[in-house]
Parts: sequence; C-alpha cells; structure tokens
Amino acid sequence: MGSEVISGTAYYGPITKQLLHTVPPGAIIIIEHEDIDITAAQDMLRKKVKSVINTKTSVTGKLTRSGVSCLLDAGVSVFDTVNHFVPEEHKTEIKIKGTAIRQKQGEEWRLTGRVKKYTQDELAERLQRGKSKFHELYACFAENSFNYARKEIDLFLSAVKQLPKLEEADAACVFIVGRGKDVENDIHYLLPCINKKDAVIFAIDGASEILYRNGIKPDYIIGDMDSVPEESWRYTGKFIAHSYMNGHSPGKERLEKLSIDSLAIPFPGLSEDLAVMLAFVSDAEHIILLGCKSSAVEMAEKGRKGMGSTILTRMYAGDKLSEWKSLSSWMKDMPMYSERWNISHTGLLKEYIKNDNSRHNHSGI
Repeated sequence: MGSEVISGTAYYGPITKQLLHTVPPGAIIIIEHEDIDITAAQDMLRKKVKSVINTKTSVTGKLTRSGVSCLLDAGVSVFDTVNHFVPEEHKTEIKIKGTAIRQKQGEEWRLTGRVKKYTQDELAERLQRGKSKFHELYACFAENSFNYARKEIDLFLSAVKQLPKLEEADAACVFIVGRGKDVENDIHYLLPCINKKDAVIFAIDGASEILYRNGIKPDYIIGDMDSVPEESWRYTGKFIAHSYMNGHSPGKERLEKLSIDSLAIPFPGLSEDLAVMLAFVSDAEHIILLGCKSSAVEMAEKGRKGMGSTILTRMYAGDKLSEWKSLSSWMKDMPMYSERWNISHTGLLKEYIKNDNSRHNHSGI
C-alpha cells in the first residue's frame, strides 16, 4: 500500500491569524508559526483547514501544551518542512506523498521540498520535554515579569490617570472577550449573561469576529487591530486603537485605511490590560474576562518573555475582576446542572434570535 497523498490548493501567509481571515474552508495552509498555540489551532478548526504545513517548528518542546494536539485530535495533518520551503505565490497547487512535497508548475509537478508529519507519539514526547523544563521557563518568566513591573510602575500609573471614562461602562457588568482557548464554547454557554441589558462588551481585536459570528455586537473593539478582518468596517462597535506610549498607533493607521474612525489611547502592556483599566476607571460594577491571557504558558505561547503590565493591572483592578476560563468544559462535566442550563439557555437563545431589538443582536455578519 502506497503512502497517503494529500493534495489541493494551498494558501501561504507569514502571519497565521491574518491568513485565516482570507482562506476558504477546507484549504491547505502554509504558515510560519513556531509553537502553534491552542488559539491559532482553534481558529484553524473553525476554518475547517484540511492540512497545515509549517515552515517553522510546530512543537519545539519548550512548552507544556500545543495547538497541534487539537489539530491531530480533529484529524488535521500537521507537517513541518525539513528544508526552508516557502512558496513564491500566496496561492498554489501542492501534493504531499510520504516526505515529498511537490508544487504544480504548468502541467508538471516539481519536487520543492521535504516534510515531516507529526504523530501522536512524537507530539507526546515533545510535550513531555516541555513539562520537564517548565520550572526553568517559569523562573525566567517570573523574573522578567517582576523586573518589567518595577520598571513600568510609574509609567503605568501615569497612563492610568490619562484614561478616559467610558460612560456606557459606568455601574455596568463589563465582559472583556479575548481569543483564548475554548472562548467560543464559553460564549455559547454564557449568552444569557452576555445578553443582559446592563452588560457592556469589550472585544479584544479578533475576538470581535467571534462575537459577531455568534450574534453578539460588542460595544467596544480594543487593540492594535492586527487580527480584525478587513470587513470590520461593517462592525458597529466603537473602536479604540491601543497605541505605543510615544503616540504611534499602527492600529489607528490600519483602521484609517478602512475608513473607520477610532480613538487612539496609549497604554503600556497588552490590549487586554488596557481594556481592564478602561472598565475600572469607568466605574464598572464588575469585570469578567473571557479568553484572556494570565499564565506564563499563555504568554510564552505568544512569544512574551514576561507580563509586568498584566501583574500591575491585576493588582490594581483585582477586586472587580473575575476570570472565566474554559467554563463550558467544566459545566459539561456536571450533567444535572448542564442539562438545566441548556434548557434555559435554549429558550433564551430562541428569544434572543427572535428579538431584533436586542441591544447586542446583530444580523449583518
């Protein structure tokens, strides 16, 4: 029996989250993404990608978890290139058989490189390697975080004093939604809470697309806008472009190209930190985080060496914060409660979809 053949149209992009905005369902994607994280993998599964070819190392063995686990469990093949194969075009026809990758040129198939396919055994070995080194990663990450926090505290406090008050958030329950692990499932479970009339929704960058896809209209979209799709001009929330402390704002520039007005706000650290502090200074009654980053592993997956600003933010606003992670996974393991919740949730969801006047309902996307 010969080797499995994978063939089809492949789409290449150096930035995974931007590539996934443009590829059709069922595509083969070619990426440059060291240590594929769970958020990226779940985005790939939402797009129903057929296979993933990575010109970098998908699982380096430095981390304790990997998005490749999600992909393999879903039956998506993941390959690392052995040589530095990068297609010249964004879109190309390819064929993989065994370790050979061929690219169609005219009527012929030309050998362009070699690939190595991930197996569950190899994945498990690399993740075990990451777990054995976690104490080293954590110690280095913690030291960097405390150093950053010490250096940035005056800058942080000065930036907080300059933040505007958002009247909509005054005395409200503010949901801050990022693109973290299982966030879409959590949104499904929490729709009755999110849809309360006094709830205000802050979407961090590309989380706005997830919310709109589920019929939820965020009140504010906050970030550097590098993962917001180009059709974001159709979004009706207010845009806040997270800017560097020197005033430079790539996010505002991106939005201007789409003819979208935005308010540029300089703040040190992550866009999630800015969102938390905006809610806090606006006198929100409670701040609930969904799909946001707070651990060394989550930050390291994104290439962060520390989280000084996040430490400062959580210490400042912590009395109003609740962080709900993978709530849907936890609830489904409680059959009696989950069944009662789903009955209630289904009724509310039907009513929510039927009610065109709901303040968070949106049918345009």
